[in-house]
Amino acid sequence: MKRTVSILVLMLFVCFLLGVPARGEGTPADGDMDEGATSGATDDEVLKVKCTGQKVVDLQMRLRDLGYFNYKITGYYGTATADAVRLFQEQNGLAVDGTVGPETRKVLYSPSAKRYTAYPSQAASYLPASRGGRNSLGVLVEWFSRGQYLFPRGAVAKVIDLYTGRSFYMKRTGGTNHADSEPVTAKDAQIIREIWGGWSWDRRPVIVEIGGVRVAASMHGMPHAYDTIPNNGMQGHVCIHFYKSKTHIHNRQDPDHQAAVMRAAGR
Repeated sequence: MKRTVSILVLMLFVCFLLGVPARGEGTPADGDMDEGATSGATDDEVLKVKCTGQKVVDLQMRLRDLGYFNYKITGYYGTATADAVRLFQEQNGLAVDGTVGPETRKVLYSPSAKRYTAYPSQAASYLPASRGGRNSLGVLVEWFSRGQYLFPRGAVAKVIDLYTGRSFYMKRTGGTNHADSEPVTAKDAQIIREIWGGWSWDRRPVIVEIGGVRVAASMHGMPHAYDTIPNNGMQGHVCIHFYKSKTHIHNRQDPDHQAAVMRAAGR
């Protein structure tokens, strides 16, 4: 009898142990975690400069698909990504802050997200180039997302002074925040001096013709810093600014250049 009771007690003890499994501190039991939950960021997360990871990769790929981002996919939210986000927000009627919160994310991944285009709806009226009237104006092309690729280093463009209609040829020889450029020939340099009345820091609205597109821009006429083209009548280079381009020294938009760009676009 005692042997039977001992066996029953032992069996109950074993069942008790099997029915109460141990788990480590902080380990969720079944049902503690919502179905579908992940260890990644939630949809409420705000992506901004210095963020990294798969969500930034997805963001850059989506911006590239829509034509706003033309850089290598890195998964790092840098200034180029922020600039592309600002451009997307601007063209889609969103608050422009360069970050991706719930509202921007909702529009970005929706079928109604607007693709980037360098041309306004009436762009055909600007081409081909001709003097006088509306056809003499240029289109606004955002520098960081489009302009720097339309006018890459080493490219030669025809530049037309908006006020006089006189033209000359410039080669982009450098620059990142805008186009550092030099006249191709001594004749081009002479035309620049005649238009500006000598070497001058004055900003003038110009049209840059390249790739079949007439782009609104601004240029000063003061050669400075490095020089790469010999015997072209000018020692140094000048700066050509485009929509939302920036200075190299202070890394900010020059208000006088931007005002001239807008005049070149008829704004």
